[in-house]
Amino acid sequence: MTGNGNDTTGERLNLRSRMFELTHLHPWIERLALRHRIPANTQFAMNLCLEEAISNIIRHGYSGDPDHSIVICFTSPREDYFVFVVEDEAPPFNPVELPELPPLNSLEELAIGGQGVRLLRRFADALEYQETPAGNRLSIGFTVTGSAVAKKSERG
Repeated sequence: MTGNGNDTTGERLNLRSRMFELTHLHPWIERLALRHRIPANTQFAMNLCLEEAISNIIRHGYSGDPDHSIVICFTSPREDYFVFVVEDEAPPFNPVELPELPPLNSLEELAIGGQGVRLLRRFADALEYQETPAGNRLSIGFTVTGSAVAKKSERG
């Protein structure tokens, strides 16, 4: 998913397993968006997906223990495709293999919590998971022209 090894950029953000650390995501993504001319709708999708992935790692993977590392690497193998690779040392968890949740018929059916994987699948263009010797590696890809948010905004 990260291309052919000719990534044009590589930046990383190191976080600790504390919910407060989520406050570092948005400014980092804003800087990346400015530098790489990432449209607002794709930036929104990136923020949403990374916040979901990181908060789930902190709450569920590390069970709130604040002394663990989470590393996010950003690459852009093409000028219209962006990848975030999230690595942690939590017990293995593969969100890609989870079964699809049933469709929601109304907002009343939307439960608080438990929607993270649904959001990742809805707003990311690609998801890949790899169990590592130390934990987990989740790659989340976004295509500017093909993002779910872009498609939705094109339809009006």
